[in-house]
Amino acid sequence: MQRIKGYVNFGWQLLDGSRRNHERHLADIRQGDIAPYLEENPPLRVLDLANGYLRPQYVLLKGAGHQVYGIDIANRPQRGWANTAYGVARWFYTRKLGLTASSNGSENLVCGDVAVLPFLDNSFHLVTSIAAFEHFERVVDVVTEIRRILRPGGVAWVCIHLFTSPSGGHNLSLTEIPLRNIPPRIDVWDHLRKRQLPFHVSLNEWRQSQYLEAFARHFEILKDYCAIREGEEFLTPQIRAELSDYSRDELTCGAYVILARKAP
Repeated sequence: MQRIKGYVNFGWQLLDGSRRNHERHLADIRQGDIAPYLEENPPLRVLDLANGYLRPQYVLLKGAGHQVYGIDIANRPQRGWANTAYGVARWFYTRKLGLTASSNGSENLVCGDVAVLPFLDNSFHLVTSIAAFEHFERVVDVVTEIRRILRPGGVAWVCIHLFTSPSGGHNLSLTEIPLRNIPPRIDVWDHLRKRQLPFHVSLNEWRQSQYLEAFARHFEILKDYCAIREGEEFLTPQIRAELSDYSRDELTCGAYVILARKAP
């Protein structure tokens, strides 16, 4: 029942525009972050890493005039009701974003492994990824591959849904962005405490410091910060004591951004 409610909540967020606003907000943040370091005007050559079934950032980047490629296992050609449903959702999403249907074209979408990228060395100005790194099993390999395909002076902008945040367990009941309401009979930070709720997706459970260290091995870190906070109002003294191994920053950061540059 909770899964059904989660899908209903997600669908409603597509309809009411909150998902659209969220994606545009992140795209605007990214543009502000990368602008001082990428002076070329569009088209930049951009890789949307793990673009997802709905691929909103792929569409937004194409709509901005960039030459965009996407890679994801989700790009595998499929048939059936699920593929049809995602097709309708993509059309609706694109329309909600105020873009033309041509922005949703699939000509540069690649089905592949993000840890073994099928692209030439030094071939992209920008690699971007939103809410995907927390699912990668081989994070170190992915970061190494990003460095390989970026041009000298190119940048990576990644936004990670931290496992340590209140919604970091990716339970479908907690689809609100940012999380402001906890459904009945669900304990906040359950995935860090009792783990009574099942995980519906693969999660590597990495912490903020691990991601930063992985990128710092290969890149100059230009900035790292929390883009979206959630859960401060749920962090009672009792929960804070129970989760004392985690910092307050970790526990309340729902979207963690790393901006990193490959050496010129």
